[in-house]
Amino acid sequence: MFAEHFASHRIAWSRAVILALLVLVVFGSPPMSIPAWVGEISEMLGFALLAAATLWRIWCVLFIAGNKNGELATSGPYSTVRNPLYLGNFAGAVGFGFAVEQPYLVLALAVAFALFYPAVVAQEEARLGQIFGQRYREYCARVPRWVPDWSLYKEPATVTVSPRHMRGAIFDAMWFLWAFALWEFIEELHSLKLLPTLF
Repeated sequence: MFAEHFASHRIAWSRAVILALLVLVVFGSPPMSIPAWVGEISEMLGFALLAAATLWRIWCVLFIAGNKNGELATSGPYSTVRNPLYLGNFAGAVGFGFAVEQPYLVLALAVAFALFYPAVVAQEEARLGQIFGQRYREYCARVPRWVPDWSLYKEPATVTVSPRHMRGAIFDAMWFLWAFALWEFIEELHSLKLLPTLF
């Protein structure tokens, strides 16, 4: 089944999707049927989602950047939902579709996420279950997989982070905002007729 294949090779597939998206935004154009004001709202909504995804991912990493020693993260965003980083990825992917004013891309990315990422999560949960055993099973029984339950929120007074892991996480999260900046640059090149529109 392709979902399992994707789960085992998601880095390679993610890079392929990013390359395809780059080709789409460099040489494509928004659907002509979209009124200009809808395009502006879509772009603003997309930027808001990209910014939220960036900040959300950085916040999530605060609670795991110091826990690479085998500790199970159960506080901060991890106290409300088991897969907060993937929720951030989803918001960023959908936000990118809105930012580039491609409604079909928004739909395609949302559907692809819904189809393929459950298999990724299932693999990770099986691995975490082997590592943490009963403690992880109790965590799964208490905390939802996808939709945050904010009534469960808890956080410690302090957290310890690894600067190296934190730096890498911030760099990774910033790609969402850099994607928007790239889109603005490409849009300007199109308006100046310096890039062809092929489809």
